[in-house]
Amino acid sequence: MCRIAGFIGARPLALRALVTDPPHGLGHQAWAAREMVSATVNADGWGAAWLDEGGRPAGYRQILPIWADINLASLGRSLQSPLWLANVRSATAGLGTDYANTQPFYSDDWLFTHNGFIDNFARTLRSQLRADIAPEIETTINGNTDSEYLFALMRQQTGTLSERLRAVIGLIRTWLADAPEVRALLNMIASNGQQMVAVRAAVNGDAPSLYFNADWHGGTAIGSEAFDDQPGWTEVASGELIIAEAGQPPRRESL
Repeated sequence: MCRIAGFIGARPLALRALVTDPPHGLGHQAWAAREMVSATVNADGWGAAWLDEGGRPAGYRQILPIWADINLASLGRSLQSPLWLANVRSATAGLGTDYANTQPFYSDDWLFTHNGFIDNFARTLRSQLRADIAPEIETTINGNTDSEYLFALMRQQTGTLSERLRAVIGLIRTWLADAPEVRALLNMIASNGQQMVAVRAAVNGDAPSLYFNADWHGGTAIGSEAFDDQPGWTEVASGELIIAEAGQPPRRESL
C-alpha cells in the first residue's frame, strides 16, 4: 500500500512544500503513516510528476526510500510547478522494486498515481486488461504493476478525465462480478494538465484513506493522509470523486 499526494493551483508550488515541509507531508508519511492498514512503511521508492515550463509532463523516480535519497533536498527547493502528483511506495508482494514499477506514471498529456492493489494481479485481472488495452498503448507499459496497467486502461477510455476514471472502475467491477474473493483497491489521482481528479474506490474491499483541502497554498491538495493538523482537510468518502482545477473550488461527485 502506497501513500499518494497531489496539488493543483494557479501559481507554482515548490516540491518541498508538498513532500518535506509539512509536518505530515509525504516524506513523513513514508515512515510514520497514520492510516495504512496493510504495511508499516513505504520504503520501496518514491517519485513525483509535474508540468515543465512548456506545460509537458515530467517526472523523477527513485527506488531508494525517500529519506535515503540524497537528491531530495536540492530537488525539493529547485523544482516548482502549479501541478504535482507524488507517491511513496510500499511494493505489493511479487511486484519488483525497480524504476519501471515506481510511480507516478506519465505519458503524453497524462499524469497518474495509484494507491491500492488488485489481489494476485498476474493471475486474476492482468490477462483481462491486456486483452482490453490497444496494442499501441500496451507497448508503452514498462513494468508489471497493476498500477501501470490501470494507467494504460485509463488512457484507453474516452471522454473527460472523470469519465475515464469512472469507466476504469466500472470495468474492474464488471470483471470481478463473479470473483468476490478478489479485492481491488482503487484510490487514484490523475491529471491532464488542466484538471486533477482523485477517486476513492474499491471493489470487494475497503478503500484506503483519502483527504482533500480546498485552500492549501492557494490551490487544492489531495493526500492519502492530511499533511498537517490545520483546519480545511476533509475526508473523501468511499465511492466519491474530487474534480479540481486551478482557481476553482473542487467539485465532489459520487461514482
